[in-house]
Amino acid sequence: MKWILSLATVGGFIGFIVYLNSVPTSGGPQPRTTTEKSAPPPAATTTKQVEKKPGFRFYEMLPESEVIPPKVEEYTPGPTKQDFDYLVQSGSFRSKEDAERQRAQIAFQGLRAGVQRIELDSGSVWYRVNVGPFASRSQMSSAIDKLVSINIQPLIRKVPKQG
Repeated sequence: MKWILSLATVGGFIGFIVYLNSVPTSGGPQPRTTTEKSAPPPAATTTKQVEKKPGFRFYEMLPESEVIPPKVEEYTPGPTKQDFDYLVQSGSFRSKEDAERQRAQIAFQGLRAGVQRIELDSGSVWYRVNVGPFASRSQMSSAIDKLVSINIQPLIRKVPKQG
């Protein structure tokens, strides 16, 4: 069945090539076959014709439409002046033992993690596992890559700088 389909495709392609070769090529507009009498050339010596130059207004319009850009501070690459650090929250648990287990798992990846006790208004207690803080996005991204490699989907938070 496949060889029949392949043979039909090849035959169709060859037929298409033959058809393209039989189509007459058009080399642009065809010359007119009607005979028209051309007008005699105008007598340039008897009547003075003023040669009309194309009316370009570009040079007149350019000074009128000049745009002066506003002064902006030049971009200089380097350390940014940010007033926050990045903190990566890797988990939140009801039991301290679960939080400590995840903190130990993160420590095996070479990252420094801490457990923070949070008491909500409802009276419930949660234990957050935080990695960081990081001063730059690149450091934070590196830590996130390590956390994702051990199947932890972290939450990125911006916290005010301390000190």
